[in-house]
Amino acid sequence: MNYHEISPEMTIGDLVKSNVYGDFANYIFTDMTPDHWNCPLKDYGYEKVGFEQTLHRMEDLASTKDQYVYHIYDEETRLSQWDKEKPVLLHFPGPEAGLPYAVVIPGGGFNRQWGLIEGMAIAAPANAAVLRNPRRLISILLFRTKIEPVIPKAIEDMHQAIRFIEEHASTFSVKKGHYILGGFSAGATLAGEMGSTNFGWKTAGLPKPEMIFLGYTAIDMKLFFDTYQKFPLGHPAHTGMSDFLRRIGGPEFTWDDLAPYHLVDFMDETYPPVYLTANEDDGTVPFSNSLLMEAACKKSGIPCQCKFGKTGGHSYGLGIGLSVEGWLADALAFWKSLPSN
Repeated sequence: MNYHEISPEMTIGDLVKSNVYGDFANYIFTDMTPDHWNCPLKDYGYEKVGFEQTLHRMEDLASTKDQYVYHIYDEETRLSQWDKEKPVLLHFPGPEAGLPYAVVIPGGGFNRQWGLIEGMAIAAPANAAVLRNPRRLISILLFRTKIEPVIPKAIEDMHQAIRFIEEHASTFSVKKGHYILGGFSAGATLAGEMGSTNFGWKTAGLPKPEMIFLGYTAIDMKLFFDTYQKFPLGHPAHTGMSDFLRRIGGPEFTWDDLAPYHLVDFMDETYPPVYLTANEDDGTVPFSNSLLMEAACKKSGIPCQCKFGKTGGHSYGLGIGLSVEGWLADALAFWKSLPSN
């Protein structure tokens, strides 16, 4: 296939305006602001993310007449509850039928979602057999954002996404009850809750994930609340943390509003196996969040594998050229090695 020309100088806006990516273009970066629209791909790490193979796979799928965007709520629900129009699954189909599936949740501080770097860039290589067979169906969940508090609705969307795939297993040609779930940054905050005793698979009446993978996860609500309290009103750190915590606990949040989402307090031996990846120099989500999760897994005897790097920052996609490069292949190999497989 002769692919549309792409380069590090192209902007996010150039991708969105292109007609070769079909409806995928609407989810490259949800709720986008002008600074992101006008930002060139090189500023996001053109090589490390794996933009080329990702965009080529998107172009492949968009060139077919197959459906690849699915609403997770039925039409009647979407008409009566307008905000449920927004959540969708982006479907990257695998050629082999009857295999387990994976759902990826991009981050964005619960304010937006970075669908390209933290969703499509993960789905494309795993789905297109860049790694190794068998190729699996990969779905990307775009959930409701910009609501205070948003996380209860996002958790509902996550549960519904799995329920939707399970109920339509024949449509997607997947093996019911066999899946992994993961996310990045705020998406990892959300994915981590699928194993919790508070908001997990048991309370939702869903099959247990065979593995949960978390990229630079943000789970330490105690750290975030302490940071919020430490800095005075008007300080950039106070303002930034307040914005994030409002989306979790609501406009007038207190610790009691945040405590149910301090994940490590709601983990036991039934939590699924965990794969973690992050960089020590992450300037957006402190690396200590990943170490906290690793320690919680060890404490409860939960199988856990990690691929950490010293440098590379936040939001690195495949991490090509970084010390975390290969994390996706490692995560899939870890999944394959588990007793359930």
